[in-house]
Order: sequence, then structure tokens, then C-alpha cells
Amino acid sequence: MSPPLAQIKPPPPKPNELQVYLVRQDSSDCLNANVPSGDTPLVGGNLWLVRQANGNTDVKVALTASPNTTYHFYLKCVRQLGDIKTDDDGEAVASFSFPTKDVGNTYGFDSYPDGAPAGNKFQSAQVKFQ
Repeated sequence: MSPPLAQIKPPPPKPNELQVYLVRQDSSDCLNANVPSGDTPLVGGNLWLVRQANGNTDVKVALTASPNTTYHFYLKCVRQLGDIKTDDDGEAVASFSFPTKDVGNTYGFDSYPDGAPAGNKFQSAQVKFQ
């Protein structure tokens, strides 16, 4: 008999894969050094990153924020990767890709709409590959 699903431990992450939170925080430095990495009430989304063998890093974004709003999504202090449009419930999922060589092993993301008021900006927890 198999153990209940809640008791099954997930496999350890692969060295080329990471998951980090998107946190409601108005600002941080380029590496998001002061963004909390744990699950807190300020978490508004998740990022799943995979460094591909083809030299690109793929990032999938799941965001819960203001309804019917376009959020610009940035590779912090590097460039905009694209836009994320939330639905009537404020939820959105988007995928982006960028050359892995554009960043080092430690970096961050941020996302916000045009003219974002305080409290409507998101910073990723610090991305840190080995």
C-alpha cells in the first residue's frame, strides 16, 4: 500500500531548476538581497526557473495581483522580458525565456504596472544558482 500523498516527499530539486516567490515589496537592489525568500503573507506569486542546455533560462510566472492589470516583468537591472495581464480575479500565468549568459548565478526579477502605486510592485526572492 502506498503512503498518503501528503507524506510523499518531493524529489530534491535539480541543480538547473529553482522555484522562488514573488513578494509584494516596492523596491530592492539589483540582486533583491533584502527580499524575503520564505512563504509570507506578502507573497503574490511564484517563479519556476529552468536553465536549459540550449543556453537559455526559461521562467514561468504565476501571479495574483490587481484584477485586469498589465504588469511589466523585468529581469532586474537588465531588461524587460515582457508583460503579464491579470484576469478578472487578478490571476495570471506567463512564460519567458532569456539567454543565461545575460546574468550571473545570482539575480532577481521585478514586476509592476505603469505608474504603480506603493503596494502594487513585486520583487522576486533572490535567484541563486550553484
